[in-house]
Amino acid sequence: MPLRMAVARDALAVAALAMCCGCSHPPPPARKTAAAPPGVRITQFYATAPQLARGEKELLCYGVENARAVHLEPPPQELTASISRCVEVNPTATTSYTLTAEGATGPPVTQQLTVTVGPPHVKIIEVEVSSLKVSRGEAVSLCYHVENARTVEIEPIHFRGTSTPRGCGLDHPTQTTTYTVTAIGVEGSRDQEHVTVQVR
Repeated sequence: MPLRMAVARDALAVAALAMCCGCSHPPPPARKTAAAPPGVRITQFYATAPQLARGEKELLCYGVENARAVHLEPPPQELTASISRCVEVNPTATTSYTLTAEGATGPPVTQQLTVTVGPPHVKIIEVEVSSLKVSRGEAVSLCYHVENARTVEIEPIHFRGTSTPRGCGLDHPTQTTTYTVTAIGVEGSRDQEHVTVQVR
């Protein structure tokens, strides 16, 4: 057999053996792709008192993850990116608040909540009595100063006052009596004061 043919045949055999046994050059390593940053998320957003009276303050609590900026409105204000935090607001009417969290990538996320504001609570500022000790049958005047009242009642003399902030009731007690002044608000809230007049 000619030498050239033998060499060629041996070369083909070696190539076939390499292909069969996986001895060819290894494939290039796969390129590693950088993991995408986690998306921004609002984990909580709530009001500690969803219903309150006009003049009361409210706490709005929130939590965010993977945020670089956090905004609340109204009014527009920038907040700290935190997993748990509360801010104070003082709505004068029913208000819808919007929390917006922005991450490093992707669109911002928002959540809304509504705080309902009702009429202010009734309050008794002062109750004055002409005297805490009187003789039997002597006149006693009970005067009051109230806020946000629809009506004012004084018992046991069955006095009924209007929404006027100030008023007085009159009695002639024949025995030691405890008077109860009750102010009732538009929304049904109540405030009471008690005063005892001793009869000699």
